[in-house]
Amino acid sequence: MAAGEAPPPGPAPGDPGPSNVGGSRIRTVGLGVGSALLGMLLGGFVVGPKMAGNSTAAPKAEAEEKGHGAAAAERRLVRIENLVVNPAGSEGQRFLMVSVAFEVGNAAAETALKEAEVQVRDMVTGVFERQSMADLTRPGARDSLRSKLAEVVRPIAGGAPLRVYLPQFVIQ
Repeated sequence: MAAGEAPPPGPAPGDPGPSNVGGSRIRTVGLGVGSALLGMLLGGFVVGPKMAGNSTAAPKAEAEEKGHGAAAAERRLVRIENLVVNPAGSEGQRFLMVSVAFEVGNAAAETALKEAEVQVRDMVTGVFERQSMADLTRPGARDSLRSKLAEVVRPIAGGAPLRVYLPQFVIQ
């Protein structure tokens, strides 16, 4: 550098350089607007339709009135809710909380199960109490439990065919 020359343009040693405050504000506002738009799109196209419900309910009802799905209309559910059972060998340290639903095909079987609710609860509890923790947690346990439950409850339902559902099955 010559004696009369000015130093070249650029940051001086120790100077962080020019501040880009205006650019970061624009970026922040852009991110905020983009996030708001994304939220509105998700709300309008994903969450909104799920909250609105199933729009196919009316056609299903019309189909059943016309005779379609008559067998499905005959199916009835009898629920046994919130049973708490200590599995075999758990010595009160573990428990199973379960709800069971029996699907029957006619009103007579439904009535029989509802009238014998105390007996059904006792039978269902007995099936679960006889299972060990190993039995309850092994692969396929729910399927074998469904079979056992159907076997013990079917006589109360008058021998009618029934399906067993386990909508709540919590092991603690």
